[in-house]
Parts: sequence; C-alpha cells; structure tokens
Amino acid sequence: MQYQSTYRQNEAQGRYVAETLNFHVTWWSIAQALIIIFTGLGQLFVLKRFFTDRAPVSHSNDSSNSGKASQRA
Repeated sequence: MQYQSTYRQNEAQGRYVAETLNFHVTWWSIAQALIIIFTGLGQLFVLKRFFTDRAPVSHSNDSSNSGKASQRA
C-alpha cells in the first residue's frame, strides 16, 4: 500500500511539472513568434521607406535651379 501511494504521488508531481513546462514553452513560443512577426514588419517598413522615391527638397537659396526644374516639367 505504501508503494502505491508513493507511486501516485510521484506520478502527480511529474504530471504537474510536465504541464507547467508545457505551459511555459507554449507562451515562450507565442512570444517568440510575435517578436519575429513584429521584427519582420519593422524591417519591411524600413526597407519600403528606403527604396521609395521622395520629392527633392528645395532650398530657399537655390532659386535659380527650382525655376529651371519647373520649366522642364
């Protein structure tokens, strides 16, 4: 009888450890997946901004070039 109760106690303790570990691994995996997704979206945003054409910035001192550019268009 003593052996059976010890066995059940060890079995319950092992199951608790396994379920706790499974819970933590699941949440860690979800957190890593979210980090990877957000990092990918961030890289996409940065690369998209890097390769998009922007309007040239006109300087107030450079009035002669801005007039020629508007005449060409």
